Amino acid sequence: MSLSVETPIPVLYRSLCRAGWGELAGREWQGVRSTLGAIVNRARSKQGIDCTVWQIAQSAGLSEKWTSRCLLILEGLGVITWQRGLIEEGKPKPGFITVCRHVLLDLVRQAWKQGYSKWTERRAETARRLALLKKATANIRRSRRTELSSHLNSEYLSAPQSAERDIQAQTPPPDWAIGKEDTMTSAIASDEDNPLCPHGYTKGNKACPSCNRINDRPEKRRWTKKQQAEWRNRKARENLALLNQQTEAKRIAEAAEWERLHPIPAGMSGANWCLLCQSYHERLEGQAYMEHVREHDPAMYRRLMEREGKSSQYTPDATAWIGR
Repeated sequence: MSLSVETPIPVLYRSLCRAGWGELAGREWQGVRSTLGAIVNRARSKQGIDCTVWQIAQSAGLSEKWTSRCLLILEGLGVITWQRGLIEEGKPKPGFITVCRHVLLDLVRQAWKQGYSKWTERRAETARRLALLKKATANIRRSRRTELSSHLNSEYLSAPQSAERDIQAQTPPPDWAIGKEDTMTSAIASDEDNPLCPHGYTKGNKACPSCNRINDRPEKRRWTKKQQAEWRNRKARENLALLNQQTEAKRIAEAAEWERLHPIPAGMSGANWCLLCQSYHERLEGQAYMEHVREHDPAMYRRLMEREGKSSQYTPDATAWIGR
């Protein structure tokens, strides 16, 4: 059957499904495919339908919000034209959706072109797999029914019929003959020799989801917000302690360097560093301190004299302040 613009929309939709959906294939386009199928099924061979987003969502089996996004995608691709609903004279009016046949026909033709290449690859892969199979093996079918004259022992039935073996009754050893250590040792040895895990997967390839869930380490799991906050606070405290330690070490080093550059004169036990004259000398008090301030810091000497209620006068020709 040749497809054309006159072909009914359901026929085009079924042809697109058989072709493998083309550009709409894949998990990320599942909602778009379901929405398009819901529109085609509700249209019933008609080109346009009156419907709401909620009705399309009910037919597609999706949420209303996701269906609205899928309709926008279909409208962007040009597959449908969507006239939104409105409120006319106080009554709600549904929207009108029209399926564009020529755009849908282009999608079908493109999907069939991609489908032919996929079918060719599939045939080649199947032929390659069948060529590796053994063709000389005979498919011998055995009857599910057991002969009436056969032996009732399952061990006798499991053995080859050509080589019958003598079955002897085995009595289990008494309880006092088996110790706890022997049972544990045998269990551990059998578990180590077994190449499969308890869930049936091969050991060592990390393919068993149950073993991965059991052996999952707590440090590999994603941290919670509380754990992240605790980690940030701990790192902040460590950084602050490290910064304080570095600052203290720098202060001690600078103090040692400063003492090396400004040695205390010999014979001065109670010497202090004076900020006025930038040197070491004995602690000054009283009139000696005032004279020292007048000599090295005239502005400070003026403030001290004004605080005491005295006045001071400075003469450029004089070498000192004269108080009166």
